[in-house]
Amino acid sequence: MESYTIHSSDGYPISVNEFVPKSPNHKTIVFAPAVAVPQKIYFPLAEYLVARGCNVFTFDYRGIGDSLSQSIQSLKEHGFLFWAQDFKSVSKHAKEEFPKNEQYMIGHSYGGNSVGFSDAYQYYDKYFTVASQFGFYKHFTLKMRVLIYLNFKFFVPLTTSLLEYYPSGWFGLGKPLTTRVAKDWAIFLLHPDSMLYFTQKDTSTYYKEIKEPMLLLSIDDDSFAPKKSVDILGERVYKNARVTRKHLKPSDFNLKTIGHFDFFRTKNRDILWPIIDDWFHLN
Repeated sequence: MESYTIHSSDGYPISVNEFVPKSPNHKTIVFAPAVAVPQKIYFPLAEYLVARGCNVFTFDYRGIGDSLSQSIQSLKEHGFLFWAQDFKSVSKHAKEEFPKNEQYMIGHSYGGNSVGFSDAYQYYDKYFTVASQFGFYKHFTLKMRVLIYLNFKFFVPLTTSLLEYYPSGWFGLGKPLTTRVAKDWAIFLLHPDSMLYFTQKDTSTYYKEIKEPMLLLSIDDDSFAPKKSVDILGERVYKNARVTRKHLKPSDFNLKTIGHFDFFRTKNRDILWPIIDDWFHLN
């Protein structure tokens, strides 16, 4: 693994880790992280994929993990559309490193449903998303609706006003977030149009341009990405892509739980990760 920094379109330094295979298969995979999740959670799967011959790249969005190079308060105006440029910059870098490779994306949660926030789609031949969803909270369970509404309607405005950032960890939601990211996340969850709200506010979104094959994976016990919300993502957002849907039930794999994160845990290496091998033809 090689760790280094590249610069996003506005010059902000982005932490990247590159995994280099001993026997390349001419396929590149870029991970697009979930909100408030540092790239290190994806390292075990990245190492699995590099052992199969893939050139693999992980990164942290600005303000997260190793891409927090200045105070989070100083980034308070940097939101989802800035993160989209970070993702595009990493995608472009990966393609320039290996221009003859096919390039694929693995997106986790937000990382999979935000692809259209930039024209990064131009660098990809195929997509695989895990627990990426159409975020409107009314598609979630009653318990999650209440928690989402209280948190994002009241606590996000309150904490960002007082602290000039959102302390996600207080609510079990990962790393601290910039004010703008937290408010964009609130829009994503509370507005009926979810991420499509941003297509109305910003003409430089590209969901309609995404036409490549895309596997949308949902998980039966994932309270953060209910099956219905993943179905809607394919039907409303990636309607021009060649979408394949796959829904996992833990009991089908003799597992007690998978949830929102366990797909990426090493314990599921031989149980769940072959799904990726099949989709990207890595066998």
